[in-house]
Amino acid sequence: MNCIFAAQKADIPIDVCRISKVNSTFLEQASDITGGNYIMEFAPKGLLLTLLFGFLSDQYTRQFVNVPVKKDVDFRAVCFCHQKIVDIGYVCSVCLSIFCDYIPICTTCK
Repeated sequence: MNCIFAAQKADIPIDVCRISKVNSTFLEQASDITGGNYIMEFAPKGLLLTLLFGFLSDQYTRQFVNVPVKKDVDFRAVCFCHQKIVDIGYVCSVCLSIFCDYIPICTTCK
């Protein structure tokens, strides 16, 4: 998350092209926070066009290109231990990892 906030502060968009059917909440949040594109592409025939128009253009040109954007972003946190979405969790004060259960010693930063 620190890299995402640094990219947001530097006005660097993070673009995501999801080609699998599995959703990534983390990448979805990263693209929304930084003002990037989160595009879901399942058709191999349209992949080249999606990559060219959705990701090759700069921030100014994107205003004029009609790229499908995802509006409903889930900003709930995902725990590091089970990869579950949690409403309330425990946060490590050192590395800001989120856990669904109390762990006395953080498994991420130890």
